[in-house]
Amino acid sequence: MTPRKVSKKLVAGVAATSAAGLVATGLLLGSGTSSADPVSLTLNYTCPFPLIGDQPIKVVIQSDMPASIGVGQQTGVFDIKAVSTVPETATQGLTLVGATTIEGKAVSGAKVDAPGISLPVNVPVTIAKTPVPASGAFDVVATGQTPSLSFTQPGTAKITVSELSLNLTPRKADGTETGLGTFDSACTLNPGQDNLLHQFEITGGGGGSTTPPPSSTTPPPSSTTPPSSTTPPPSSTTPPPSSTTPPPSSTTPPPGNGNGVNVNYDLKGSANLTALNGSVAINGTFNAVADLAAGKYVGDLKLAPTSGKFKIVGFLPVDANVSLVPVGKSTGTVATGAITYESKLDIVLTKISVFGFPIYQGDTCKAPNPTDLKLKSVGNFDVLKGGKIQGTFDLASPANCGQLNDFIGPLAASPNNPIDLDLAIKK
Repeated sequence: MTPRKVSKKLVAGVAATSAAGLVATGLLLGSGTSSADPVSLTLNYTCPFPLIGDQPIKVVIQSDMPASIGVGQQTGVFDIKAVSTVPETATQGLTLVGATTIEGKAVSGAKVDAPGISLPVNVPVTIAKTPVPASGAFDVVATGQTPSLSFTQPGTAKITVSELSLNLTPRKADGTETGLGTFDSACTLNPGQDNLLHQFEITGGGGGSTTPPPSSTTPPPSSTTPPSSTTPPPSSTTPPPSSTTPPPSSTTPPPGNGNGVNVNYDLKGSANLTALNGSVAINGTFNAVADLAAGKYVGDLKLAPTSGKFKIVGFLPVDANVSLVPVGKSTGTVATGAITYESKLDIVLTKISVFGFPIYQGDTCKAPNPTDLKLKSVGNFDVLKGGKIQGTFDLASPANCGQLNDFIGPLAASPNNPIDLDLAIKK
């Protein structure tokens, strides 16, 4: 998992990289000519997403475009197709939060350079509802129509593709939103790529010098129709491609690195020591880095000192202060709705009193070997919210407990002790 903190509005996510390539361009020339050439462009983007961090997205854009068009001739609208490949990490992130479909909208950026103009165009696109598979990478297809353009000077025109901004909603099988909610992602075109989608010639004659008004499906003339060649657009009024691209949601945390993500929880619960007829409260934190694609995580457990009241040999009242000291890293598995957890723990008796009188105080009274702790989730475990984990552990006879070690050791030993913890995501 890419290190990053998860909040409710987070992360493919999860991961919703499925939409990254759906709108790689909304600006393709249309059919205002009888001949057209097939056009295809493959681009690589980096898109930050909740839960899964920065994700590499490959986008393949396909269309048919004219090789030439006359001055003053309308291109007309044209159908486009964009196919994005969703990586396995994104699929895992989506399934972890219970997403079965993803949908939304986006704004794609492109630019038309032709004699006398350099025109940025931002085109909104609707992302149709797409099923999310149980595992593996998958393709998502987006289709749309382009605006219509005309040109007032002959020469060479070029269309280049730029960044895109996504607004996505993963949904559960019942149609409700996941813990990710609806979120924004501003994708960046990876550097060093040839982002030229198409190049064509504008031939002389063939039409008047006045640009006809756009059709009802064409965005406002100020954003898509180049002005007359005699009145070039002032640079101060030409919006840059990013001007209509919404910024990422303020609730979306910064992207992580690699394939991992930070999931940070507060935890509380209790452990019952069956042989001692008592229990201790457990409070602390658990911060993990999870690899969603592999379904594994590694984390750090921190537990606060605690205490308990016990009865040994059935009636003798004993008070004990206890330090719970993790040994090494905690590990486990993560899958849709479930986790497992394993760690080692030194359970140190720091103070023991009988009838209120201290008989030991120090930091050496513990079992020779760390206690193995193996837990698993009970019910549905949501990585964006948390859940309950349970299990049992054995408390071996401690040593190095002072002058009364021979008395304390055998009485403190306790097998099959149940432990019950609630994990809640840190806000």
